[in-house]
Amino acid sequence: MLMKLRFKNFNPSGPEFQYLEDLATAYWYSEVLFAAIELDLFDLIDKGHQTIDALSMAASCKVEALNRMINVLERLELIHFTGKGWVNSHAARLYLIHESDGYMGNFFLYRKYMKRGWENILEKITTEKALKVNSLSSDDPYEKRTFNYVRAMDEIARRKAEEIEKIMHKKLWQPPILDIGGGAGAVSRRLIREENNTKSLLFDLPEVIQAAVALYPNESDWKGLQPVGGNFIGYEFEEDNRFGVVLLSNFLHIYAEDTARFVLEKSLKMLTDDGLVLIHDYFPDRIGKFSHKGALYDLNMMLNTCEGVCRNSSQIIRWLKANGMTYIETHDLSSDSAIILASMTKLRNVE
Repeated sequence: MLMKLRFKNFNPSGPEFQYLEDLATAYWYSEVLFAAIELDLFDLIDKGHQTIDALSMAASCKVEALNRMINVLERLELIHFTGKGWVNSHAARLYLIHESDGYMGNFFLYRKYMKRGWENILEKITTEKALKVNSLSSDDPYEKRTFNYVRAMDEIARRKAEEIEKIMHKKLWQPPILDIGGGAGAVSRRLIREENNTKSLLFDLPEVIQAAVALYPNESDWKGLQPVGGNFIGYEFEEDNRFGVVLLSNFLHIYAEDTARFVLEKSLKMLTDDGLVLIHDYFPDRIGKFSHKGALYDLNMMLNTCEGVCRNSSQIIRWLKANGMTYIETHDLSSDSAIILASMTKLRNVE
């Protein structure tokens, strides 16, 4: 079922990047499976530990962290929620419970053991053990790690920007744009490219802006785009600074709940009366072609950031409504993320 969900309709001669991105994150799926088997989650569910509290106690896990992994297992259709608790899928009952005649957990965990050899694939196929120039390491200097991060995120952001621009092209909106945490500015750069005399203020951490300028050294790359470095949480904008569009792309998921809500509320105060906010993110509750990716990306944030969380679009929408955003639209992209558009005035389409 999962393979059909992820790879159906893929055209290898077409322009889609999502297939390759799913290959690059294939280990996300296997690591979740390995962890669930090692924790005996499927056995525990089968024995009646079907609520998250009961399951976390039986498995000696932290409730919140385990719940985020459970959400992934549900999206991968290995377990299902009945309204009263979790139950195993047919495949899990057949192959992932010790008492089943078809149990294969030991086989799958042996696949994990074999993973170590795959991590040495470069050493096996190259004539020298020297690392390639584009290899990444946690031991790299901070400046280099920041540049590698900005460059990597810019490559995916450019693809997302193409989809976002197609949606925004159908909407009436007014400049300027405030691009908060926009990295090298791929999304706002795409939006201002399609509109005459449109300007965007690109706001991010000073070291990120420095990396963005290094990534785009030509003056022409910054036409209409003004980079500003700072920490948005404490940065004091001029009182008369107002923007027709506030863009938050993959930004809210960096923070814990209280900080994320503060950032959103502060950004909304930067809007003109008829301005709109554009939030692009991975939302675990969206049901699109890649409905499993939001939950997996949330788990990725738990593993690779201090407090990052991918929130449900329904939660973000509640925050928006609480701040006067009456008109709200959600659009799934053709890839694995989505956008939320919100305004205090009616969202108008181009006639």
